[in-house]
Amino acid sequence: MVTSYNLIARQRVERFTAWSDAVFAVAMKVSKNACAEVSRATKISKALMIALVSGSLLFAAVANAQSSSRIVSFDSKVVVNKVRNLEVTERIEIANDDGLFDGGFHRRLRLKPASRERSKPGSFESIQAKVDGQDAQIKATQENGILDIGIAADGHGWTRGNHIIEVSYGAKHQFAVYGNFEDLNQNISGDWPVTIEKATVELDFPSGMPPRSSISADTGSDSTFQFDCVQTNLPSGVRFETSHSIPPHERLFISARFTRGYFVADAAEDGMHAVFEKYPLLFPAIAVVVTLVVLSAVAYLLPPTGMPKYDAAPRWVHILVVTALPGTAAFALRLMYEQTVMTWRDGEQMVGFALEHAYIFLFLPMLLSFCLAHVGLACVMSVSCGRWLRGLPTPKWNWVPVVALLVFTVLVYVPTMCG
Repeated sequence: MVTSYNLIARQRVERFTAWSDAVFAVAMKVSKNACAEVSRATKISKALMIALVSGSLLFAAVANAQSSSRIVSFDSKVVVNKVRNLEVTERIEIANDDGLFDGGFHRRLRLKPASRERSKPGSFESIQAKVDGQDAQIKATQENGILDIGIAADGHGWTRGNHIIEVSYGAKHQFAVYGNFEDLNQNISGDWPVTIEKATVELDFPSGMPPRSSISADTGSDSTFQFDCVQTNLPSGVRFETSHSIPPHERLFISARFTRGYFVADAAEDGMHAVFEKYPLLFPAIAVVVTLVVLSAVAYLLPPTGMPKYDAAPRWVHILVVTALPGTAAFALRLMYEQTVMTWRDGEQMVGFALEHAYIFLFLPMLLSFCLAHVGLACVMSVSCGRWLRGLPTPKWNWVPVVALLVFTVLVYVPTMCG
């Protein structure tokens, strides 16, 4: 009995051993196959990584490779006339050594948008070009605020070696006009993918150099630039020359500031705006005349009632004149002090700047009084005119404060009329 049990146990052990050997063999086979797949995947990933790194290095090498083509010289002459129009002539010598310019030469100009300081958007016209002394074909396209002037060479295109491109065009509405000054900020050389070995710009003013003007030139980018150009003063302008080559995507830039009065707007281009700018006192004169006409009409339609009051001056006008007189007098005397004593002692002053910023609590009442002075004087003149139109006697004004207010009001305008 025991022997049969032992036999059965032995058979079960042998069967289990055979089964476990089979399972182990299958597991080993699966493991070998998995290892082979992992090894193959590892090799593929390594190959892809090597290819990716090699491609990146190759791309970087190509990107960093400097083209042997370049701009040998970039010479620009800008004639600035008194109506703020620019006549630009550019002479550009290129070296097309590796065929960079085979696809054509493109001069790109930025179109300045209209703003409060620029009545109309900047524009370019009358574009002409020559290549090596021969007239060239021009194709101008506009996109994203950039005017692209494509210049193609006649014949079989651009050959290797040096070529001279001459470009001329007119530019309008390039100035930014402010209250007391106006700016001309211009990218002279433009943005190029190649080096500019030498660049010059000459600003010429046919009517003479504007007085109290400030003109400078810098090289670099919009964020990093340096004022390192060599300046030469000319009889009717100024000339700047770079002291080093300009790297790709950097530029030669002009910054100029002029005081108001030298330039005037073009009447054919800007209409009445140009007329008012040429005659700055015309608009205030029209405003004064219109105001007096309106107030005189009101005074004519609303005459005083009762004979005893015909020659009496309105009391409210007298109060208005007397109230405006002290502040207006203080305002005029302060401005006279800045133009005389402070100017002789400390040099030229920005009239009213110190008063407006350092003594604001005094400046505001003075300014209010100055405004009331205009209203008071207008009422005096309109009431007198209205009485005269009706054939009534002139009101009996207290002429001392009226004349004093008129004198101090005129004195405030002296800096504006003389500047």
